[in-house]
Amino acid sequence: MAMRVVGWLLALLGALCLLTTGAGWMIFTFDKTPALLNAVGGVGVVCIGLWLVLDWKNLAALGKDQTVGKGALAGLIVLMVGAVGIGVNVMSFRYDKRWDLTQGKQFTLSQQSKDIAKALDREVAVQAFFQAGSPQETNFKQLMQGYTDETSLLKVEYHDPYSDPLLAEQMKIVSPSGTVILKVGENQQRLETEFDEEAVTNALVKVTSDTAHSVCVVQGHGELDFKDDQSAQGFGVALQRLEAQNYKTSELSLMDKQPTPDTCEIVVLPAPRAELLPEERDRMARYVAAGGNLIVMMDPLQTPETAADLARYGVKAGNDVVVEGDPSRMIAANDPTALGLDASSWDVHPVTQKLTGLVVLSLARSMSKGEPVDGLNVQEIAHGSDSGWAETKLDDPNVSSEPNPGEDIIGKVPLIVSVEVTDPSKLRTTSDALPAAAGAAGAVPVAAAPTTPAIPAPTPRAGGKVMAFGDGDFASNLLILKVQNQDLFMNTAAWMVGEKDQLAIRANNATKGKLQLSELAVFGGGALALLVIPGLCVAGMVGTWVLRRGK
Repeated sequence: MAMRVVGWLLALLGALCLLTTGAGWMIFTFDKTPALLNAVGGVGVVCIGLWLVLDWKNLAALGKDQTVGKGALAGLIVLMVGAVGIGVNVMSFRYDKRWDLTQGKQFTLSQQSKDIAKALDREVAVQAFFQAGSPQETNFKQLMQGYTDETSLLKVEYHDPYSDPLLAEQMKIVSPSGTVILKVGENQQRLETEFDEEAVTNALVKVTSDTAHSVCVVQGHGELDFKDDQSAQGFGVALQRLEAQNYKTSELSLMDKQPTPDTCEIVVLPAPRAELLPEERDRMARYVAAGGNLIVMMDPLQTPETAADLARYGVKAGNDVVVEGDPSRMIAANDPTALGLDASSWDVHPVTQKLTGLVVLSLARSMSKGEPVDGLNVQEIAHGSDSGWAETKLDDPNVSSEPNPGEDIIGKVPLIVSVEVTDPSKLRTTSDALPAAAGAAGAVPVAAAPTTPAIPAPTPRAGGKVMAFGDGDFASNLLILKVQNQDLFMNTAAWMVGEKDQLAIRANNATKGKLQLSELAVFGGGALALLVIPGLCVAGMVGTWVLRRGK
């Protein structure tokens, strides 16, 4: 009798030890389970083994009882289900995998965010202040899970400002919706209104970057207004996107200043409507010859002299309008000049290698390789579709809807040209013997202006880059957030300043859909979850009980 009591005590102790270890495995992964917890599990196995040895005869006798046999079978099934549950939990902790089935991949990090997280070379402390259990905290934790899956250098701490008011006061937490602070050494970024992926990634770029790149935007010739972030034809939204990733933007007057790579890492000429003076064009060329980076966006029907000046960079700006001949490829119904560039449109280039979606051009001219220029590497990096052409009869009211062989570029019309300067001494930096520009309908003539003051030229240096776009509106406020327009523009800037981690597809909240439910749909969903499904379960149980009583 005493041996039987000892055996059952051992069985009870062994069961408790095994349950404790199983619960621990549900919390920890195998490689992080404390050694003591595993030792407790080993003790449990030993105790169960001793119980089986000490009470074997009684267990064998019980096994012959039919009732006991059925109970043992039921107990075995329960144990197996429990073991499976523990195993599933352990595997889920060890091999965490999430699937994002939302239309806009709302819970999946963009490739740029992943690349930036992987490229972190220093620890980033993240302090998140949200009310515990609030939707803001829940959403932010889900977002940060994506970042911490890519790197171990993000150290995230969560604080409830209501539970720890002293810390909240020390950190100057005043926003009712929450605050997130990212810190690397003395560098710090605060988020107090937006806590989405775009905001977090931009903050990571800023807090870990040692350099703020300078972008100078040419103004004074009817260009897109770099201060305007409201109207459709402004340029402000594109520059705000750059500023969010540690660029500094400023206005540039070529009449008054000779830009240099030290003062302007990038010069942008966004869709001028009036001609640049010859000396202004020369100053841009001297800037490129000194190793500067120039982005030129030229709309059709505008500034023929300035467009023709691109020949000095080995680029030919066509006096034409690109037309899409395939109705199925038209971005806007019945508008053949609205073009969509897809994956088949790009040539191999760092700026375009990760573009997979559409880039929208509203009204474009051809932009192709011109006469070869020694010391320049010129590449056409984007083309229209096989069914498109570049229409040259712009002043003919009876222009046909078909291309004119021998006059128009037919099929695969080039739209964007990349230039890299290997020998700046070959780049023409004066306006002597410039090619004559063909007249263009609607072009604004050169305005009479005094000769610009002479300014010393910067020292020539190889490495300058030019990107010439056949459309000036693709980066306007109207289109910059359409599909992947911002990625094309911002990848161009990143390529020019050598930010390889920023050559990516970025988070774009404007392209993420939201589920909108009516009040009736919300009520129906709640009733289904809270009343219908539980009601069916209860009805099933009652029905089973009634049927069994009838037997």
